Amino acid sequence: MIFLSVNLNAENDGQMPNAPAQATLSGVVVDQVTGEALAGATVCIEGTSTKTYTDLEGRFTLTLNPNSSYNLKVDYISYKETMLSNVKADNKAEGLEIRLSLSEN
Repeated sequence: MIFLSVNLNAENDGQMPNAPAQATLSGVVVDQVTGEALAGATVCIEGTSTKTYTDLEGRFTLTLNPNSSYNLKVDYISYKETMLSNVKADNKAEGLEIRLSLSEN
């Protein structure tokens, strides 16, 4: 027989010991001129496979390491690709507002 004992201390709120902390980076992607939400825009962390897509209201959320800064790449059909440098995931309630402008092509 094998007995397994699990002890969850109240001090760590039931989280796994040494679990990496995480924070969310959230925001909305809109048209620069009209302010209209852009549903389906791609928001990705440059140099990684981490990405997400905006919902019907243009909103997105990424779960990231809070102790790092990231370069975001935002892309949408017929719009210019936009880069944001040194963005930190800090759980701010208001999030980012990313305004994309139409491509000239």
